[in-house]
Amino acid sequence: MPNSISYIEFFLAITSSGGVFIPIPYFTETNEIKKISNFIEPSFILSDNDKNLKFFKKKIINIKNISVKKTYKKKLIRNELNDLACIYYSSGTTGNPKGIMYSHKNMLSLIGSINKDFKFGPKDKHLAFLPFGHTASINYNILPSLMTGSELFISKGFDKIGTNFFNILEKYKISYTQIVPSVLFILNKLNINIEKKKFDNLKFIGCGSSFLPLSKQIEFINKYKIKVANLYGLSETGPTHIDDPRRKNWKPGTIGKPLSVCKFKLDKKNNILIKGNNVFNGYYKNKKLFKESFVNKKWFITGDIGKKEKGNIFFLDRSKDLIIKNGINIVPGEIEEAIYKSKKILECCVVGIEDDIQGEEIAVAIKPNNSNIRFNLLVDFVKKQCKQSLSNYKVPKYFYLLNNFPKTASGKIKRRIIKKKLNLVYNK
Repeated sequence: MPNSISYIEFFLAITSSGGVFIPIPYFTETNEIKKISNFIEPSFILSDNDKNLKFFKKKIINIKNISVKKTYKKKLIRNELNDLACIYYSSGTTGNPKGIMYSHKNMLSLIGSINKDFKFGPKDKHLAFLPFGHTASINYNILPSLMTGSELFISKGFDKIGTNFFNILEKYKISYTQIVPSVLFILNKLNINIEKKKFDNLKFIGCGSSFLPLSKQIEFINKYKIKVANLYGLSETGPTHIDDPRRKNWKPGTIGKPLSVCKFKLDKKNNILIKGNNVFNGYYKNKKLFKESFVNKKWFITGDIGKKEKGNIFFLDRSKDLIIKNGINIVPGEIEEAIYKSKKILECCVVGIEDDIQGEEIAVAIKPNNSNIRFNLLVDFVKKQCKQSLSNYKVPKYFYLLNNFPKTASGKIKRRIIKKKLNLVYNK
């Protein structure tokens, strides 16, 4: 279903009557929907278009055909706090599907904490344009506005907003909205003149769901004089930290401090661990994976690496994405950060590819800001850029031009697919 009031009505109707809601992004292709339905086995599918759902042998409900004239008298099922409210389906960046089981207690605890720690209240005005099948819209906009009684402005995706993004923020006096890094990259590139605009109500803009390069974050702040917070969380936990730009002497670059709903710690290998009522109840059809995802049955292993300095937390990278070159652990994010300092680069993805001598060698897929630049000149420039801030052994050996980066529904680059592609190219 597209972003709409109807979406929210169905969300509430299903979760408040004992049902389980599985949000799916609107642009999901038919073959992907088929794969999801085979895994989840839903009782029915809600859609505004049933033409491509003929494979589904159970009930397909076309929301356009629902009449509001009839009144149904049915006793509602009372939800207990630990009852299942949602299953957040994720194909995962590793390609293994996961059904993340989220209870009413998880949801209420998380949103209560977000409202408290983000200082959301009834006078706020939220703008939601990320797909409603995306947990970012649900956690940062839809549920907070419902629980505080504030206003929610619903929009189609950013591809429909484009250069009108700042006009909408000003016209509707938006106080908070949530973006993803790819949107920030595009806004930086568009270089929109907003000198005469006033954003008196805007607290700050949140950016999450994927790695946000510090250089791009600073570029946006300097260009538009609007503060952007780098937020952190997972589908299994929802948001877990807030990097509040309203703090005194705030500087960008961290994921801030843990929300009041949860506790955070680093293990001996600097893996980020989370504990709290916001942590999910299980993986659908996979009890083994759920059990393996915890330390001492309490601390959820996020799979991310971080560090702590002066009370602030820094996200470094996914532990599974570490490149091991000649026995040395190399964090892809550090190299990507060096590359993103250049305005010549729109997007990049650093991966390790198999190497007979080093174990793994460093390769990078890049998408330039200007398609007219010669690739060999771009490579020379990126190498020089890396050498200015990195040791020589961290400078990529292989460079690959990629115009379309494969991404998940939440905007995360599918590093696994790029890694596979570059391995095929350079290890024939």
